Amino acid sequence: MLTGKTSEAQLRQQHDPLRLATAGILLDIAYADGQFSPAEDGNVVGFLTERFQLSPDDARELLEAADEIRKEMVDHFALTNYIRKNSPLAERIDIVKTMWRLVYSDGQLSQHEAYLVRKLADLLGLEHHVMIDAKSAVLRELGR
Repeated sequence: MLTGKTSEAQLRQQHDPLRLATAGILLDIAYADGQFSPAEDGNVVGFLTERFQLSPDDARELLEAADEIRKEMVDHFALTNYIRKNSPLAERIDIVKTMWRLVYSDGQLSQHEAYLVRKLADLLGLEHHVMIDAKSAVLRELGR
């Protein structure tokens, strides 16, 4: 069960639980600084369309459903645990890279954003050096 109010079976009827969990934690990162910017929206939609072979409209529908879950979420364990059990390491690293792209999309990294990425990377089963490598790769990609 991903949340107290929504059963996994209900989620399967609407959206794949892995897609919902992934979109939910990415949204949580995007909102970590209090706003969901157009650049963050583009990064999340781009990741979801590429990762899950979705149309942009389907990715936005998935984000709407994931946002409801995110708003009800008490902690990150249920979502990250589901992803950890159902995604290979390479996919979890790509999720963390997307998290770094999100927090750097506004040109600033707050302490809370850095903490949240580290926490979620740990919950996704990434060792610290792997999380740092993901961050370094994104910074190189962004020319920083």
